[in-house]
Amino acid sequence: MKRAHSGRISQRPVEISGLALLWLLVLLAGCGSSATPPLRPMVVVSVLPQAYFVERLAGDLVDIEVMIPPGASPSSYEPTIGQLRAMSEASLYVKVGHPNFPFERAWLDRLLSERSDLTVVDCAGDLREANDDPHIWLSPGCVRAIAPKIAAALSDLLPERRTDLEHNLGDLMMEVDALDAEIHALLDPYAGRQILVFHPAWSHFTREYGLEQVAIESEHKEPTSHELSVLMDEARRQEFHVVIVQPQFSRRSAELVAAELNAEVVVLDPLAWDWLSNMRHVAETLEKCLSK
Repeated sequence: MKRAHSGRISQRPVEISGLALLWLLVLLAGCGSSATPPLRPMVVVSVLPQAYFVERLAGDLVDIEVMIPPGASPSSYEPTIGQLRAMSEASLYVKVGHPNFPFERAWLDRLLSERSDLTVVDCAGDLREANDDPHIWLSPGCVRAIAPKIAAALSDLLPERRTDLEHNLGDLMMEVDALDAEIHALLDPYAGRQILVFHPAWSHFTREYGLEQVAIESEHKEPTSHELSVLMDEARRQEFHVVIVQPQFSRRSAELVAAELNAEVVVLDPLAWDWLSNMRHVAETLEKCLSK
């Protein structure tokens, strides 16, 4: 499947001294350009898995801009001028919508301040499952609620393709159901077990499949010496064989913890674009870790 957003992502953030100045630069660049307006509606999303859902639903009917590119951390990434330009052209914004998602907490109000006319899809919205962890897309149960929201907004944007969008939504939901059954078959035998993670991104996933995450980091802060000592004592009692990290953060501290526990460091990415394949990979990896 073609990744419509891949050519639009800049992985080099710029220094931003003021959002108003950047908007001015965007407007001046637009005034000086002879390019024709985009033929397809622009959909801006916060994270790569949302881009996957939009592309599965709308295909090449829309252009997609992802605010947090591959490898970037949601807690520190700043928008580029190119991304502000995409915001100025956008017909739809798909936000995570969780109050603890750091990029949106820092930037979204400012980004939307110049676009009061822009339709916004709130993925978290009224999700009953939305606890303190903003990584709601890591739960197939949450995705069953998120995907129809995105599809409805796309249908409003592209009313002449409503039937196609409804068909694509049906296909996606069937794949989510099949994936859910696969993951249950893999992980149900380990219900009640714990996994040791560095960054606490997996609470929605672990809750859905009867597991529990034990996190080294809390609120994007590494533990104090005392907290780490207590955690390490508990980790030794639990005999964890694996410490799970994600590629957006440094592995140095996790490697030190793993060395103390004689454990392996395993990388799992909660922000991977191919949501379906990534969720299957996460489940298969955890099954291998838990079976040791």
